[in-house]
Amino acid sequence: MNRKRLILLAIVVVLAICISIAFHYWNKAQQEKEAADRDLRNKYGYTAGSLHLDVDTSEYEQTGDFHDIELTPTDLTYDLLQRWESITEVIPTIDYPKEAVEKEDWLKVFSTLADNRFEAMDVSKEITKGNEDEATTDSMAILDYLYKGIVYNDYFREFLEDNGIEGPDQRD
Repeated sequence: MNRKRLILLAIVVVLAICISIAFHYWNKAQQEKEAADRDLRNKYGYTAGSLHLDVDTSEYEQTGDFHDIELTPTDLTYDLLQRWESITEVIPTIDYPKEAVEKEDWLKVFSTLADNRFEAMDVSKEITKGNEDEATTDSMAILDYLYKGIVYNDYFREFLEDNGIEGPDQRD
């Protein structure tokens, strides 16, 4: 009788351990999936915000499939793309994803824009470097121009005008 109980107890313990291990791996897989979903959701959010895209999640809310999130370009998107393309014509070290834009692969477009960030900052510093006694260096000049169409730095404005990207400054 004791032997039967001991065997039964051993079987119960082994089953409990197996169930615990299975639950642990299932829970870990769920956490990894949730983290991946959160990262992808953030990427869509950053993409939409950075590229001024409209977002339609109505189909995604029904399916839960991120491919069902619809990103639609706005006039601000097209303005940003036009400025970006103009900049890359005179600064070839900054990439413009023409094929991704044509395919409206907005995640890839955003990825390219993000990859260009440090190059744009380095080039901005060079363009906005004034005389030695002036504190004019602006590492964000190109990015501010791409994202918002704003030019804060006179040296950068002169660069844009000299390269035919922007017309002469109309400020008084």
